Amino acid sequence: MGKYRSGFNEPPWVYSPSEVMDWINASNPPHKIKKFHAEKSEKYLKNIEISLDLDVEKKEIGASNFLLKKIKEIAGYDDVKENFEIIPAAELMARALAKAKFSNMIKITMDGNTLYEHPEKKHDIKRSIELMVGMANKTKEGKNIELKATKPGREKCIAHVFIKRIHPRKEHSIDIKIDGKIKEELFNRFLNYVKEHMEVKSEDINTPT
Repeated sequence: MGKYRSGFNEPPWVYSPSEVMDWINASNPPHKIKKFHAEKSEKYLKNIEISLDLDVEKKEIGASNFLLKKIKEIAGYDDVKENFEIIPAAELMARALAKAKFSNMIKITMDGNTLYEHPEKKHDIKRSIELMVGMANKTKEGKNIELKATKPGREKCIAHVFIKRIHPRKEHSIDIKIDGKIKEELFNRFLNYVKEHMEVKSEDINTPT
């Protein structure tokens, strides 16, 4: 008879692993459990949004006339140009994604032009990095670049990285969105690589559950 005088086997109130296994077997007589193992599930983050500012010199880009300039300044939409090269910045971001096990670079777009697009490939992120390394010496300019990469598997997620060299003052240098679920450990690898290899000034992380 159990602690509460029921006719069913009840879990051991002070227990060892063997007692827990005995309780499981007693509760499920047709199926004997030979081994019992419980493991804490890994933590996940979902639908991440990050904005980063690079600690580099910014130059104001003048508007075409005085009135327009003042209106933009008041609204926070006066344009600035940041002193960094956009291709090397994108290359570092791709390496950070690789650290977090993103393996497929779906698309790379710079100033509206597609530089790379292979959604069908599963393990091409290193190839896309090599492409950007080769382009770095040839292309010094560029206003903005966008990377879209995916991490296939059971917890599939897609990363969107927007890097802006010229943008309104109120916006950030880099915006990152990760749609879907990613292990917290992998996300931390990504973020640590960015912090270690890029001149990050500040960050704003929003991780809704």
